[in-house]
Amino acid sequence: ALSGKISETSSQVSASYGTDNRMTSEEALLKSGFSKRDLQKLKNNIENYGGSFDSVTHDLANRFKAMKWITIIAFIILALTLLLASRDTSLTLALTLLIVLPFIWYITPAKLGYKSWRYRKMLTNSETGR
Repeated sequence: ALSGKISETSSQVSASYGTDNRMTSEEALLKSGFSKRDLQKLKNNIENYGGSFDSVTHDLANRFKAMKWITIIAFIILALTLLLASRDTSLTLALTLLIVLPFIWYITPAKLGYKSWRYRKMLTNSETGR
């Protein structure tokens, strides 16, 4: 009887990977737009580094927000440079951004970050009754 309870509990834990009251589940993530391939990437991360679906989606959402603001600030600086600096300086900055920003977005996992941000936003909105 004890081994049945342990296996039942472990299957519940492996299905949810959650730690708080919301218990983010695979089903909830699939419904919010994550693909099975995305879920596998999240599971691999959890197996390699520990944590839960909640913690991984929270971290990815934070990375997405940081990258969003870095990109916005970079384009504001580019716009100011275009207005105030020489043509050579503006061209150098534009080319640098064309190289650096895609690289940064690639190492951030932008797609998973966006989906996590959207999921966390949905959770926040449902908790506050919006």
